[in-house]
Amino acid sequence: MKQYLIYLLTFILALPACTKDDNDVLKASFTFSPENVVVGNAVQFTNESLGTDEYTVYAWNFGDGTTSDSKNPIHTYRDIGKGIYEVSLTIKGGGTENTFKQAVQLSLPGTITGRKSLKERLASDAIVVCAHRACHQQVPENSIAAIQNAIDAGIDMVEIDIRSTNDGELVLMHDATVDRTTNGTGKVSNLSLEAIRKLKLYDNSGRLTDEQVPTLKEVLKLARGKIYIDLDISKKATFEKVYPLVKQFGMLEQVMFYSSELQVISNMSSTDDEVLAMPMIRDESDFNTYSNMDINLHVVHYSSSSFNERLVQKAKDKGWKVFVNAYVNSSTTPSTDNYGAVDKARALEGNIIQTDYPIEIKQYLQ
Repeated sequence: MKQYLIYLLTFILALPACTKDDNDVLKASFTFSPENVVVGNAVQFTNESLGTDEYTVYAWNFGDGTTSDSKNPIHTYRDIGKGIYEVSLTIKGGGTENTFKQAVQLSLPGTITGRKSLKERLASDAIVVCAHRACHQQVPENSIAAIQNAIDAGIDMVEIDIRSTNDGELVLMHDATVDRTTNGTGKVSNLSLEAIRKLKLYDNSGRLTDEQVPTLKEVLKLARGKIYIDLDISKKATFEKVYPLVKQFGMLEQVMFYSSELQVISNMSSTDDEVLAMPMIRDESDFNTYSNMDINLHVVHYSSSSFNERLVQKAKDKGWKVFVNAYVNSSTTPSTDNYGAVDKARALEGNIIQTDYPIEIKQYLQ
């Protein structure tokens, strides 16, 4: 009898425990399609949670201030925000709940309805006026206010300088340090975005303003459909970091990328046919270097020495558009020069004039 009880006890212990199967435990999960989410297009969110039944309660938060209690909701994002939204699904049932979160990256369409691409705009004979560091005569350079001023004045393009913080955020700053343009000190590459955003920008007169150092994301949102951009990343930021963000914000057809480094220009051109890479050509040697390379160039930056009739004609023979400076970082102004630099650019059929006096030059050209 004792031996029988031992066998019975062993058999009972060997039986599966009377606990819930793993499939009965609430575990939230979901997928979404398409994987490349575009603002304005519908996104299908599919519930793939475990342990649910007909009594399960679903609570979706799409990260943009909207929610849903559907099992498999369809949602359309109306604004790109910062480019990424955290979506959460919480399921409740049987007195328990579980939450699953997932990041959803958004992008904007690459083509802007009713607006020409920069390539199409450059095909016109009309000169493009580019505001150097935006319209900053009365407000800080490389600021939101300066870009808005350019938009309000109907300027064609702004040139802005891009650098990366130590936590990988892209911001507008010409100098390697924040010392000259803000009330802070230190290299941009040594500061976090949070630290830089606490700083205020000085205007040209040295007056401290309420303007903050903008992020490239903010500028791309502001400029989209309103103004073209010349992104100066030369020895400042990597193309590999800037390009995906420009593409995500649907601005690839609206910008060009400037660099004085040959290898960077080559990498740009091989990355995407839509990329407008602009190299610096200081002399005939530079011209010959780029002319002999197997890259697709549309626009080139000429210096004061290379901007002459012979080299401009050689660029035009290649089908290249010519970008030239007039009154940039100079004590000479349009009025003291009687607009001589503008007249030269027009006579040589330059295509883009970059200047610290965009409003005056635009009015003069009209």
